[in-house]
Amino acid sequence: MSQFDQPEQEERNWAMWCHLSSLAWLLLIFLGIPLPFIIANIVGPLICWLLKKDESSFVDTHGRESLNFQISMTIYGIVFVIIMFFTIALLLLFGVFTADTGNPVVLILTGLGFVGLIAVGVIFGVFQLALAIYAGIKAREGLMYRYPFTLRFL
Repeated sequence: MSQFDQPEQEERNWAMWCHLSSLAWLLLIFLGIPLPFIIANIVGPLICWLLKKDESSFVDTHGRESLNFQISMTIYGIVFVIIMFFTIALLLLFGVFTADTGNPVVLILTGLGFVGLIAVGVIFGVFQLALAIYAGIKAREGLMYRYPFTLRFL
């Protein structure tokens, strides 16, 4: 059961958009607009939240939850990319400084690093997409949803 008294339809719609607006980066990619994921996934929920947070505690709570999740996912993504970049760079450097620059083990590990980076990126995107849609559905139903793996900033 929800911790809120039956929110009005408009409140539920705004709360839903607090979650679904984080997926604007998908539309921008489809349209060929090169706005970085780091900006697009946070700006949408931020705008929805700022517009209605003072008018509705329901929208305020959903907006903060969505922003916390999007900021957390952005941080996790940046950390992952940095780790993968350094891992691949170290593998390449290790291969360059060995006597055999065409070392197949180094080439395989480097290739696996690139494939791993792409695979984790896709999994990361699907995870964010699925949870944002699920949270949007819960908001539309007038219920609260707490994202997993979320750092609470707001």
